[in-house]
Amino acid sequence: MPWEPSSLTLSFLARGSVGRVNVDVWENIDPLSIGSDPSALGFPVCRAIVDYDPGGYRSLIGWVQVVGLVSADGGAARQFEADPLQVFAEIETPFAFYGINPQLFDAPSREDRDLSLDWLAHSFLCIAPSSPMATEVEAVAGFSWGFRLVNGEVVAVPPERLHRSDWAGHTPLLSETYLTWNFGANQDW
Repeated sequence: MPWEPSSLTLSFLARGSVGRVNVDVWENIDPLSIGSDPSALGFPVCRAIVDYDPGGYRSLIGWVQVVGLVSADGGAARQFEADPLQVFAEIETPFAFYGINPQLFDAPSREDRDLSLDWLAHSFLCIAPSSPMATEVEAVAGFSWGFRLVNGEVVAVPPERLHRSDWAGHTPLLSETYLTWNFGANQDW
C-alpha cells in the first residue's frame, strides 16, 4: 500500500540574503523513471529544492549529507558516515551537490529486503563563508529523513528540521573524512 508523501520548508540566512529550501519525500513507485535501481521500489525518494540568489558567485552553495544506519531490532548505536554521490567517491569534496541553487536528490535502495534496519540521512545546506571558492564549510540549514526496513516492509521517516547542534555533532566526522576542508558553525543558523 503506498504511503503518504511528506514535505518540509526551511528558511535560511546566508551571506546576508534569505533563502528557502522545499523538501519533499515520497514513495518510489517507478524507479526506472527517476534513474534508480529497480531494487529502490517502495523506498523513499527525497528532493530538496533551493531558492536563493544573492547574485553571481555569492550564490554558490552545496549539500553535505551523512547517513547513519542502525539495526531496527535495537542493535548497536547509530554510526554516521559521509554520503557522497558515487561519482565523487574518490574526490575529496564533502559536497554531494554544489552550484547555484543545487537540488539534493536521493533515492536509496536495498537488494536484501529481509534486513531489519533504520536508515537516517542528515542533509545540510552549506556555504563557504569567506569566499564561495574556499574550502571552508558552514551549514545554514539542515533536515533529517530516511526509512525503516522491518520484515520486508519499508516505512518512510518524514523530513524534520535539524539544528546547528546536529551539524556540530557531525563536524568531527567530516574533518576526519575530508582532511583539506574546514568545518564550522554558522552563527546565523
